[in-house]
Amino acid sequence: MTEGKLKGRRLWWFSIGIWLLLTVLLSALAPGSKENVIANKDFGLPTDAPSIVASKQLEKYFPNEGGIPLFAVFHKDGILSDEELVGFAEAVESVKDDTVFDEVEVIPLSKLQPNLRASFLSDNGETFFIPLGLPKDLEGKDLHNLVKSIKELVGPQVNETIELSWTGPAGIASDAVELFSQADIVLLLSTVGLILVLLLVIYRSPLLTLIPLLGAGIVYAVVDRVVGFATAQGWFGVDSQALSIMTILLFAVVTDYSLLIFSRYREELKTHEDANAAMRETMKHVKEPIFFSGSTIVLGVATLFFALYEPYRNFAPVFAIAAAGMLIAGLTLLPALFAVIGRKAFWPVIPKYGDVTVEKKSIWGKVANVVTKKPLQFMIPILLLLVLGAWNMTNMKESYDLIASFPEDLSSRVGYERLGADFSEGSLAPSTLLFVSKHELGMEEMKTVIDKIKENPAIADVTTQGNPVNEDGKAAKFSIIFKGNPYGTEAFDGLLKLREDSKSILEEANLSDTEMYISGETAINADVRDINGRDTWIVMILMTVLITFMLGFQTRSIIAPIYMIGSILLSFVATLGLSYFLFEVFLDLDGINYRIPLYAFVFLVALGVDYSIMLIARIREELKVMPFDDAVRKGLERTGGVISSAGVILAATFLVLATMPIYELKLFGFIMALGILIDTFVVRPLLIPAVLVLLGKKWSFWPKKI
Repeated sequence: MTEGKLKGRRLWWFSIGIWLLLTVLLSALAPGSKENVIANKDFGLPTDAPSIVASKQLEKYFPNEGGIPLFAVFHKDGILSDEELVGFAEAVESVKDDTVFDEVEVIPLSKLQPNLRASFLSDNGETFFIPLGLPKDLEGKDLHNLVKSIKELVGPQVNETIELSWTGPAGIASDAVELFSQADIVLLLSTVGLILVLLLVIYRSPLLTLIPLLGAGIVYAVVDRVVGFATAQGWFGVDSQALSIMTILLFAVVTDYSLLIFSRYREELKTHEDANAAMRETMKHVKEPIFFSGSTIVLGVATLFFALYEPYRNFAPVFAIAAAGMLIAGLTLLPALFAVIGRKAFWPVIPKYGDVTVEKKSIWGKVANVVTKKPLQFMIPILLLLVLGAWNMTNMKESYDLIASFPEDLSSRVGYERLGADFSEGSLAPSTLLFVSKHELGMEEMKTVIDKIKENPAIADVTTQGNPVNEDGKAAKFSIIFKGNPYGTEAFDGLLKLREDSKSILEEANLSDTEMYISGETAINADVRDINGRDTWIVMILMTVLITFMLGFQTRSIIAPIYMIGSILLSFVATLGLSYFLFEVFLDLDGINYRIPLYAFVFLVALGVDYSIMLIARIREELKVMPFDDAVRKGLERTGGVISSAGVILAATFLVLATMPIYELKLFGFIMALGILIDTFVVRPLLIPAVLVLLGKKWSFWPKKI
């Protein structure tokens, strides 16, 4: 072996060694990312959000109240006797016998008169609930562990013929933690297994199957520990949902880069006897698309730093770290793994040096011929179909009801639906109305204000327990029960209208020196809706502008970024519109979770740019040796197989989210899979080449001359 060959192999082994050393050191010194999953502070809202301000005011004037509600819901098909109600109450009250639950508030229903106890019983006599108050400073795993302990204590004391479920904000939050903790391993194993099977089916090469997975596994180990170290230092927070999607994205994109390298490496091995030289030539051609692809993903997800909503901001550093790891691996680790294995990576069909046999025309070669000859016949129908799909976005509604994304048999959802059916949905999450004045508040003044508030059509009732005024008489609180779903649009609109009218309502009651605050689940979600709208537009605009500039920098063109980003945006809105139509028809879905559109935009646009960069880079390369139309045809023929294979694997990988128990992630996975397939099989291989041929060489990359 010549000195040059030895030097080349040493460099590849050195690259692999650095990655393995990082993996070992970080695994020994840093915690895993899942060890520091935390709940979002103030529900992810800014500290100046009206609902957060109201919550802090409530804590200031009524410091011993406002715990996190947990409802124990008892149900049977038949009338519940008072004796049974007392037994249920005693079972729940037993938590006070253990010092572990000292801070848990429980109403002593077993000691009340039967008529008072019956106020917690439904009119049909089949459902009985007992409210508990959990410490308001508990979050995430700590809250889940407390709820779990209460369940384990109370559950065995209740007859098996009784359906016992636990709901309310604390029960819902606890179940959310449980769902994600159960699904992490399933998600990772499903992702790896699916990629393994698809690579074997598509390429029928065992080593090619293992190289991307080995590379992705090493990158995942490094990224996981870097994120874990950063969160342990308190540099940023992370939630389970971000980590789940990051896992999918990392394995899928590393596989994409592996296929790009593999495809070009196979070409170069036919013209280079030395495998090291073939890989050097390969990287000369693929490093640009990998660099710009990875950089675009990094900068794209970094726009989430400009969001006000904390879950969005927390996505930014996690995905920026993952994208940076994928980019560096694509330029170092992946080519090194292919190079050290050499031609054996392609076994059993090993590329032969000097093989000049005429290859049979591939399916993508045939597609390229047809598209470049009849561009208008492809472009017009595709544009019409995409616009039609995009139009359905005007019908899209957003959902802020977390419980609706839970499995139907989950305890918190069962209890929620029992209470909603036998009592009222609004009573499940009442809001707190707080008045703070500079003078002592009189009951007549309060009655005038409350009567005016009850005129709001979204409010079912305004109630209080005992004396609503605090010790100094300058603050008073009441409970607001909204009509219908407290997480619905009507409740949000009614609450915002109440905020808007508060000043005039108080002035009519001669309380101009009084401030009104509204706290609770409905108030929080109303603020989330407003901030989500602002964040969605800001991130979408910033990301579009940033990626357009990145594409301009890569292509040295003004025209190319316009049609590339235009096709990507059209593909996104068409995907979302079509997905929503399918959800309405087949799932009878009224709305999709409010976070899905922004997440889908960030990832579909970033990944769509990947495939555009791969295609355009190859066309520009071919332009150096052949006429424009031939270059478009050759570029599509050469990259069509890579892009389609990568797209199928990426789409299938996102469909792994269908294994997750959270309905929101199932829908997100479907939207991503559909969007990737539309981009892979319609926009990239049909629409873009048709546009290029119609524009011609002069305008396709204007003003740069190639």
